Amino acid sequence: MDMSPYRDLFVSEARAHLASLSELILHLEDAPGDRTIIDEIFRHAHSLKGMAATMGFTTITRLAHSMEDQLGRVRSGEMAISAPLADLLLDCGDTLTRMVSQVESGAETIEDAGLLAEKVSTFADDTPATTSPGHADIPVHDAPAATHKFRQSDSFKSIRIKTEILDSLVNITGELITNRHRLTDCAQQSGAEEMASPLHELSGLLRELRDLVFRARMLPFSLIAERFPRLVRDLAHVQRKEISFQIEGKEIELDRSILEEIAEPIVHLLRNAVDHGMETAAERRAAGKTDQGTIRLTMVRDKDHVEIVIADDGYGMDPEQLKSAALKKGLITAQQAAAMSALDAYMLVCIPGFSTATTISDISGRGVGMDAVRSAVQALAGVLSIQSQSGQGSRFVIRLPITVSIIHALIVQCGILEVAFPLNAVTRTLELLPAAIRSESGQQVISFDDTDIPVHSLGLALRQPDGHVDEAALLPVVVCDLGGHPAGFIVDRICGQQEIFVRPLKSPLTGLKGISGATVTGDGRVIFIVDAASL
Repeated sequence: MDMSPYRDLFVSEARAHLASLSELILHLEDAPGDRTIIDEIFRHAHSLKGMAATMGFTTITRLAHSMEDQLGRVRSGEMAISAPLADLLLDCGDTLTRMVSQVESGAETIEDAGLLAEKVSTFADDTPATTSPGHADIPVHDAPAATHKFRQSDSFKSIRIKTEILDSLVNITGELITNRHRLTDCAQQSGAEEMASPLHELSGLLRELRDLVFRARMLPFSLIAERFPRLVRDLAHVQRKEISFQIEGKEIELDRSILEEIAEPIVHLLRNAVDHGMETAAERRAAGKTDQGTIRLTMVRDKDHVEIVIADDGYGMDPEQLKSAALKKGLITAQQAAAMSALDAYMLVCIPGFSTATTISDISGRGVGMDAVRSAVQALAGVLSIQSQSGQGSRFVIRLPITVSIIHALIVQCGILEVAFPLNAVTRTLELLPAAIRSESGQQVISFDDTDIPVHSLGLALRQPDGHVDEAALLPVVVCDLGGHPAGFIVDRICGQQEIFVRPLKSPLTGLKGISGATVTGDGRVIFIVDAASL
């Protein structure tokens, strides 16, 4: 029987079982006597073995069967879960993941994991192994799960769609929104009042289409979060640190494109938390803390935004030490250091080349990482902020939009340019007399709600010619949130809000500082999207 039509289904289910296996093994280390977890792990190994046997993948079957045997010993109480056994089972999971990838790619041969299977079969922890020497040679037909049947849906309520098709749907929806603006402009210029009603109906249908396309692209955070417990566990073992890792909000969904791009920045932050943030057990005891530290990864939905928080209860950061390190490296001046707040000092870790590590390791210490994290977050129209307390721990907060393809923007005039601020980055707009702007330590600031807000000329930042300033005329100011810090941008005119389709920049425009993308209006004008944080 030709089993190739079932290959995709096997790969999908096998990966789901392997992801659950890895996560449950880590949980079992924290609760070694939890029978529910043990039964669940055994079930996943048993199901994987049965599926592989049904498909005729002998090497996968053999390794999964060896895992099942050892898990059976744990299940019967003959053996307790231990760190060496957990390491071995996790290694098996990694190997099986590679094998499944080889199946997916259509490889003619799958790697032979016979040695690893034998190592698992003969594993003994403080007690003699009970398996016979020939136990590793398990014939496939002996597997009782050979009659395994793949899960069958009782209806066709869901189907698989290639990601390229979903990407195309987003692009088409964006083009439709642009053309709707074009039709509206044409109707207004021609005075065709009879077009108002169908255009209004078209706008409603396009909003509904946009929402449906976005929902189709939304994926749970758990898809990338499942790898993080293993990452923290392995790094903690290498560093000989006792760390409890907790994740909250895995069910919250994000656009697929954002999930793909945010995974690596989170990995950077977790590696830094283990290496820089957490103390050893001895250091924690000396500081009056418990031996085991805690790292929490929390995701929270806030309307059309999400906040990803990586928090630890470790060393924390000293703002004065950060300023001193930046001064020694020539990254800031003494005047800048004196005027810098604690929150500004924490952001120094995002300057390229900045590092307080005394030694360079395979994990960190080269002065790279945090600048890449901030750049990646800003590229997604997000904001990174840092909070810390020396001796108590640190919090790294990433605030991201749910999607970055079709957004609401504030259009402003600046010199001969029209540019757009993503509305999710704008906190308020103001109109001020020039006299309301004062200079402090070489920085222009305004006072609003008992807070001093630094202001910048957007025209100067975008190299637009200076216009004549009328001392009696009000200056429009767009106030943005930059990592928890407000900043104002003086513009020539605020044109209004509009839903826009964001197009990525291509060479040579990718070198434009402070510009993250562009959109095309209904009448063919190009409007650049401002990246306020980089300005």
